[in-house]
Amino acid sequence: MREKATVSYFRTPANGLAPATPSRLGMFTLSASLFCAGLLLLPAVSHADDNKSALSSLQQDIAAKEKSVQQQKQQRGKLLDQLQSQEKIIAQASRQLRETQQALTSLNGEIAALTASISKLQIQQAKQEKILAEQLDAAFRQGQHNGLQLILSSEESQRSERILAYFGYLNTARQHSIDELKKTRSDLSSQKASLVDKQARQKAMLTQQQAQQQKLESARVARKQTLTTLESSLEKDQAQLQEMRENESRLRDKIAKAEREARARAEKEARDAERVRQREAQAKSKGTTYKPTEGERSLMARTGGLGRPAGQLLWPVHGSIEHRFGEQLQGELRWKGLVINAPEGREVKAVADGRVLMADWLQGYGLVVVIEHGKGDMSLYGYNQSALVSVGAQVKAGQPVALVGTSGGRGTPSLYFEIRRQGQAVNPLPWLGK
Repeated sequence: MREKATVSYFRTPANGLAPATPSRLGMFTLSASLFCAGLLLLPAVSHADDNKSALSSLQQDIAAKEKSVQQQKQQRGKLLDQLQSQEKIIAQASRQLRETQQALTSLNGEIAALTASISKLQIQQAKQEKILAEQLDAAFRQGQHNGLQLILSSEESQRSERILAYFGYLNTARQHSIDELKKTRSDLSSQKASLVDKQARQKAMLTQQQAQQQKLESARVARKQTLTTLESSLEKDQAQLQEMRENESRLRDKIAKAEREARARAEKEARDAERVRQREAQAKSKGTTYKPTEGERSLMARTGGLGRPAGQLLWPVHGSIEHRFGEQLQGELRWKGLVINAPEGREVKAVADGRVLMADWLQGYGLVVVIEHGKGDMSLYGYNQSALVSVGAQVKAGQPVALVGTSGGRGTPSLYFEIRRQGQAVNPLPWLGK
């Protein structure tokens, strides 16, 4: 039985149906397979495009956020510069106001003393005028006689001699009274002129004081506005933590730089002080004593360090302690000193003899004064309204070096106080007296 041959046809573009050869059948099958596979891959391709679009959108969001953060940082930088400038104005104005108040107090004392002196001179003048009036009245009562008439007359009696003597005394006393009255009037006139001059100075200083107070108040208002803007722009938690780390690092770098700049002088003073101590020791070993000069004693005091903590140091300012050494500041950061609340403008005093190493504004600490005491010991005073000393100045224990303030962004008047030994902050309380 003959099998029928099966012939497949496919349509050609030119002449319609044509027999399908094996090669053409293979190509047709492959094309069909690829078409089906393409249909299956369409969802996956679409999903990949969506991912790319989402990634691009996310990257744009990140770029926008980074730009916003960068703008915030720039704005904060400008505000911090503005805050620094305003707090320096406050420091200068408060210092000038304090100096004017001190000068005014002294001038008021001079005016009071001068007024009392004028009052005494006026009483003295009244007494002298009364005495002179009495002397003139007594002379008038003697009539028209004078000493020459009595001498030329023939009277040689005892009464004539008494009258002559009386006239002599009277003339001398009257001349003396006139001289004293002239001097009193001259002194009175001079002191009245001086009083007018001092009162004019007092008026000018009062006007100056009012201007300084207005300047101080304006700077405070501007500072408050800057702080409000700054606080609203600050990022919380992590940003503040990072800023605190940076502030601490800046403080260390600033102190290290100041130490490098002052190292040659500090080393020379340390050698000089050691030579004085050696002279004392040599004298003691020989059974004698060496008495250092006042300058040598001062040199040893400011280069001898703070010694062992035994409550021997003065408190820099009296007030309530808000934060203590070692208390948690934020995150892993801890306070490295004391925060002592005290009235704004109160004097901040050096805890021991030393030399001013730094007096400058520093971010996070405001206006800072650092005093070195020798042997790697130093004391630090921050948040000040104004500094009363300059770099390189020698200071004594108890000497005012600053005024309590709110600089550095501090909300309430207070002092930030540290003691550093060999560059490391240590608990200052054991050094401070009761």
